[in-house]
Amino acid sequence: MATNHHDTGYKELFSHPEFVQQLVEGFAPNEIASLMDFSTLKNHSGNYITPLFEEKFEDVVWSVEVNWEGITQRVFLYILLEFQSKVDSTMPLRLMHYVACFYDHLLKTRETTARQGLPPIFPMVLYNGSKRWS
Repeated sequence: MATNHHDTGYKELFSHPEFVQQLVEGFAPNEIASLMDFSTLKNHSGNYITPLFEEKFEDVVWSVEVNWEGITQRVFLYILLEFQSKVDSTMPLRLMHYVACFYDHLLKTRETTARQGLPPIFPMVLYNGSKRWS
């Protein structure tokens, strides 16, 4: 199946921190990429259970330390990579659902607490279809 072939290839490619760094530096605005200390990239499991007890398999999830206004702090910036081979007009809603489920996972596993706050999430869609993305 073509979709699985692309997903597997991308998952392998983005399991390496240097490719994640190149992805962010190549597509994120320089103002965002320059805040990240890519030597601190950490791969996280993208598998978790949603609040409705459905198993969710994210493609690739990473975190990175950020230096902002002269202060270096451990800020979790999760990059959720959703690989698409077809145009999907529901993608914004799907990404919102993925982010909400991931926040729920972070709270359940005590990666963070409501008092500490939820980390920023930078969702990215990699499209490899033949039609122009609309």
